[in-house]
Amino acid sequence: MADIQLDTQSAPTTPGAGSAIVYVDSTNKELTQKDDGGTVKTVRTLCNAGSTTTAGANIYIVGSNIAVPPTLVRVGSVFQWTLWMSKTAACTSAPVYNVVVGTAGTTADTVRLTWTSASAQTAATDNGILMISAVVTTAGASGVINGSYNLDHKNASTGFASVQTDGQGPTASSAFDLTVANLIFGLTINPGNTGANAVWTITTIATGMNL
Repeated sequence: MADIQLDTQSAPTTPGAGSAIVYVDSTNKELTQKDDGGTVKTVRTLCNAGSTTTAGANIYIVGSNIAVPPTLVRVGSVFQWTLWMSKTAACTSAPVYNVVVGTAGTTADTVRLTWTSASAQTAATDNGILMISAVVTTAGASGVINGSYNLDHKNASTGFASVQTDGQGPTASSAFDLTVANLIFGLTINPGNTGANAVWTITTIATGMNL
């Protein structure tokens, strides 16, 4: 079986009309394309196994951090997270989901999108899948992202929510600077925002980026 080996490199100059360059970026080590209009595109899909357990407090979800390449974001850039999770019978409050953006990759990053579920949890164990998406609708120093979340869970009216499917959006952020280098898009979740000792376990998270 033959291998294809490519040396990494920095972003090349814009190619001539009717052509594009495919290369491995030297900073993020990802396959990247630059077209004749100067547009740089990167597609990334990751599946991060492991476990993040929340215990009644806002917590940065391990594996949710998506580092933006040096080409930065543009209109149409998409960030997606899919979380497979379970909960104990603890907690009957409404969880809070946040998309955070900054350079730390921790809860220190700024909340840019936030949703408090309109459907409170119940005191029952449950399993579910949470999907969160964010799309850049305005680029630049006064950028805007627009996002939504959707939760499907095993129980019909107990556990993660009192309804079978819970979701909100689209929701727009306030304007913020998207030209900052080394931005990281990530998630924080507070399953027990009223102080209850909620215990969620995220067993697997799949993250995706389309720039």
